[in-house]
Amino acid sequence: MATLRNTAVSVFRLAGITNIAAALRHHSRNPHRPVDLLRTI
Repeated sequence: MATLRNTAVSVFRLAGITNIAAALRHHSRNPHRPVDLLRTI
């Protein structure tokens, strides 16, 4: 589980997101948001 979370944090940083906690909450509310984020990188 830690590996998945660290990967998510790395993806957020690559996308230029600075507030990781807010980004985790934002993307956990909708299952399509993480997929859309991966498409933008």
